[in-house]
Amino acid sequence: MSVTNVKQDYLQTAPDTKEVEPPARQIAFTKYFTYLTPTDKVLLGVGTTAAILAGAILPSISLVMGNVAVAFSGGSSTSSANILSQMSVIASIVMLIALALFVFSYMFFAFWQHLAENITTDLRKRYIKALMHQEIGYFEVNKVE
Repeated sequence: MSVTNVKQDYLQTAPDTKEVEPPARQIAFTKYFTYLTPTDKVLLGVGTTAAILAGAILPSISLVMGNVAVAFSGGSSTSSANILSQMSVIASIVMLIALALFVFSYMFFAFWQHLAENITTDLRKRYIKALMHQEIGYFEVNKVE
């Protein structure tokens, strides 16, 4: 007995069971950005660039911490004044890296959050507009929430 015959026999003996619907069709990734305004595209570009820069800056802290190890392992020839001057330079570099990381991370989050709010508002407006253009009979047949 084949699988299709078993399925048909099962469906005939259990008439109130429903067949499983196929999964919903997926849309292309580029379709998400179909209705962006030019302002939204700028927000998307600047936010993405800021995210890339923040991600590129983050590993540089490891390189600077390597300089800390080199400053302390200079041997007996390095004086405490020399170590102190090297550490003050390294601390300045770490502060600049932290500031740049904060600025680019904030830009990334702020711009993408604003973009998400713009897209959500636009979708809600389109939904309400589509509902208002329906005939009254549509609401008698379909439940709209």
